[in-house]
Amino acid sequence: MRRRWLSVSLVTLCVLPWSWALGMMGLWLMDSQPPGPLGDPWLSRSAGVASLCAAQLVFLLCAADRLFPRAHTALTRSIQAGLGATFLGSALVLAVASLTRGVLS
Repeated sequence: MRRRWLSVSLVTLCVLPWSWALGMMGLWLMDSQPPGPLGDPWLSRSAGVASLCAAQLVFLLCAADRLFPRAHTALTRSIQAGLGATFLGSALVLAVASLTRGVLS
């Protein structure tokens, strides 16, 4: 039991800064218009949503599943699937907007 608690604690301590950094980057991208190719509001907002969803997914898959192993499986899988679909949708919007606005060319 002590080894499991130590392992879960170390994983959580490693995942928290990673998830926090992704979340802060997502909020920054959605709130401001960064310089460069992401200066377009469509691109910065879709990149921000993708980053926020990635932050939530990282925390859920790496830490929350270990901290709460007896959580209702259908509920956790549906939340993770919804976040994954939102991440993929915003990444698709980002890719299409980048191609149509000529950012990548």
